[in-house]
Amino acid sequence: MRRFWRTFALAALVLVVGAGCGVSGQQRASVIPRADVPSALWEPSPPPVSPSPAYPAATIYLVEAKDGVLVPVHRSQQQASTLFALMQSLLVGPTDAEVARGLTSALTAVSKINNVSRSGTLATIDLGSSFSEIRGQSQILATAQIVLTAVSFPGVDSVLIELDGHPVTVPLADGTLTSRPLRADDYSCLLVGSRPCAPSSESPPPPVSLPSPSATASS
Repeated sequence: MRRFWRTFALAALVLVVGAGCGVSGQQRASVIPRADVPSALWEPSPPPVSPSPAYPAATIYLVEAKDGVLVPVHRSQQQASTLFALMQSLLVGPTDAEVARGLTSALTAVSKINNVSRSGTLATIDLGSSFSEIRGQSQILATAQIVLTAVSFPGVDSVLIELDGHPVTVPLADGTLTSRPLRADDYSCLLVGSRPCAPSSESPPPPVSLPSPSATASS
């Protein structure tokens, strides 16, 4: 009898040891202590890098002092993040290097842009009254600088110019006065390398001025 129990106990021990060395038929997930996990796996992932904003190309138009024609020059793309920023860059005028190349601006008398607004493809540029101090051919060049610079901004193809919130008439390339929206074609003959503008039968344009109070009241 003792031999039987001794044999049974030995067989049971063999079964237990064998089970410990085998592979369990049931695969279960187990929790790994934090101390056993490499520290690099606990570090948070870096945030995704946002792409840099895509600014439109920045082009303003300056005047070649020798021939009185308009020349496109480039500015950093950040200076064209908005249409207002682009027009402000135009008012700043040429850099020292551009002055050395013989470039200037007919807008030196203009010190302020009151507002820039858009309605579809039409941009309205509201200037300070100092724009009215520009005379003669300089007035034509100044208007052309504003229009050509504004329409170089993506989505803009025509421009209205106001002075202190009031609509005004401004000269086209040939000196003809108009109050309609202005387009690049109206001043293309003033660009460097273009054919000269056809002369106008009208007298040189008078200075741009604000409407009289009576005219404003009647409208």
